[in-house]
Amino acid sequence: MKTAKEFVDAINEAKVCSHHYIEDEIDMEGVKEVDTLDHDEHRWYVMGTVVYQVGEEYFGVRGPISLKSEGMCFDDIGGSCVAFEMEAAPSVTYKCKK
Repeated sequence: MKTAKEFVDAINEAKVCSHHYIEDEIDMEGVKEVDTLDHDEHRWYVMGTVVYQVGEEYFGVRGPISLKSEGMCFDDIGGSCVAFEMEAAPSVTYKCKK
């Protein structure tokens, strides 16, 4: 099984324009999509970081995650996604006491 670093290197080398196209370029066997973070709204699209898990390691892919216009495709945005290694960071949340 590949490591997170190997996936990061392969994704960055492939220069995909959206995380939706990663599997067209790279074999993602053993990789699980676990979250989408840092939504950034633009006029015609939404950027975000999609977090993947492979074994006990994590990596993220930053790029466009959705389009707001049916007449657009991900290639129209320009640029390519950026992949990077990540680590889990536990956080605390609060709710009303019943």
